[in-house]
Amino acid sequence: MGGFDKRCHLYIFVSMKSGEGKQWNVVYVMSRQEKKVAKRLAGQGIEFYLPLVKKLQTWSDRKKWVEFPMFNGYVFVRPDDFQRDLVLQQPGVVAYLSFNKRHAVVTEKEISIIKSIEKEGYFAESILSPEDFQPGEKVLVMEGPLKGNTVDLVRKNNERIFLISFDTLGQSIKVNIPYEFLAKVKDEA
Repeated sequence: MGGFDKRCHLYIFVSMKSGEGKQWNVVYVMSRQEKKVAKRLAGQGIEFYLPLVKKLQTWSDRKKWVEFPMFNGYVFVRPDDFQRDLVLQQPGVVAYLSFNKRHAVVTEKEISIIKSIEKEGYFAESILSPEDFQPGEKVLVMEGPLKGNTVDLVRKNNERIFLISFDTLGQSIKVNIPYEFLAKVKDEA
């Protein structure tokens, strides 16, 4: 069975909702401060989510699996109204990710998908080749946490990895995914 490491790049397109109680927001943090910020948020009782991936680090004398943030420089937070300013007071936190002067909101479904990707990782085999897929076509994800979803193929990022996009409640998430996970969708005529 072929393998694929857990390095994946997600591009989250967030909505600008307001007045809906506790929502997932994104805070930008200083370089290499994600884990420290997460620990401080936990100490303040603020709900957060820091997705991590394991990578094999190699030094001259040893190799070791090390956890790194899936999204460099970002931590997902879900503060209540009273904790919103407290998040910004934590050392290492720079600002909330905002668009048009409003805090970005990430849906629960998107958080769930990220958690699935973090937990499950990717392993797959395929009888197809990367040349069998063309940007612009719809494909079916056959393995991994996105299994069963029909997605749009956006572009080929390298020889074996494609950028796919799928909509969730009017929003899109883009994920780098190995071609081994994809199957052709039959035309419905």
